Amino acid sequence: MFRGRLGRVRAALLALLLAALISGIVYRSWIDAQARTVGVLSLTGKVPVLAWATREVTDTPRVQDELVAGVPTTVYRPGGGSHWPTVVFLNGVTALGRHHPDVERLAGGLARVGFLVLVPDPPGLAEGEITKRTLAATIAVVHAAGGRVGLVGVSVGASLGLLAAEEPSLANRVTLVAGIAPYVDLENVARLATTGATLENGHLVPYSAESFLPLVVARSLVAALPASSDRSRLLADLLRLHEGTPDPLALFRRLRPAKVAPSARALVELLANRDPARFDRLYAALSPALRAVLVRLSPLAGAGRLRAPVEIASAPHDKYFPLAETQALARDATHTRVRLTVTSTLHHAIPSLSLSDIADLFSFDAWAVRSLHALRR
Repeated sequence: MFRGRLGRVRAALLALLLAALISGIVYRSWIDAQARTVGVLSLTGKVPVLAWATREVTDTPRVQDELVAGVPTTVYRPGGGSHWPTVVFLNGVTALGRHHPDVERLAGGLARVGFLVLVPDPPGLAEGEITKRTLAATIAVVHAAGGRVGLVGVSVGASLGLLAAEEPSLANRVTLVAGIAPYVDLENVARLATTGATLENGHLVPYSAESFLPLVVARSLVAALPASSDRSRLLADLLRLHEGTPDPLALFRRLRPAKVAPSARALVELLANRDPARFDRLYAALSPALRAVLVRLSPLAGAGRLRAPVEIASAPHDKYFPLAETQALARDATHTRVRLTVTSTLHHAIPSLSLSDIADLFSFDAWAVRSLHALRR
């Protein structure tokens, strides 16, 4: 089974290599980006022949763990030269953070094809606690990168990239935001996580999302509460739950709101609720400070401040965030273009390179080529 899959991946990447050769004849200005894309995908996908060939014709990156703006960061420098376009790569929620093997292979691949890559571990991201501290650290790293910088992210990391690009002080420095399957509206994500429904064009629509989503939403919202013994206890209980917990919000349905500190009571009621019709009323009952945090962490709220072009790729039915999220961002981003590529090559964050659907494969390749082309400007 493994050899068969490996053969399909090799055939898929060989098809992309053929596309690189054709594009070199027809569209010479894009041959470089296509060749780099094949190199990065072959290394990320661990395809023996093409990965070996890429390693043979590129220099080994110099990899070093550093503190960048006070944030633990792995820096990947190309093995040759001294001036390279800079990319900040932002991974999604994973306990291994910047040391996840897929993250290391991708960052190393980008460095091999000529990018200086910074991969930070902003506070809370590895634990699934997305807070204002997480965002502030992300923005600080992008500032510290200096000069023009491209932002590449996956899942929540793509959302952090969008939020960083919306910062007025960075608006003219970000060359591109390239992301896979971000969320853009944390209020709507909370609705989906608690009730299994999402808001699309003003209508509630059922949507199936995996149980890790409610766990991350609960951790993030509880972490945003004012300090109290109940906050500490709830957060500790949530951190003890593993990624595959089938119903992490059952924790809140077992609580009696009257026994919870007033500062946490409204959030406990919202996280315990499963009725879409009650969500808006329960959300409105949250403290203004907590609702302000959700707005601050929602790229949709600042879409009008985006100046950099945005390239988003997503699965037809992402296991966490609906396509309508990115479509709403494209609608509200009035000063730039948000381009959405829908491809079954993706399930969420990791592409599956196969010739089973050649059109989707080439759609994903086109997204990657456009992104690498823009990141080198």
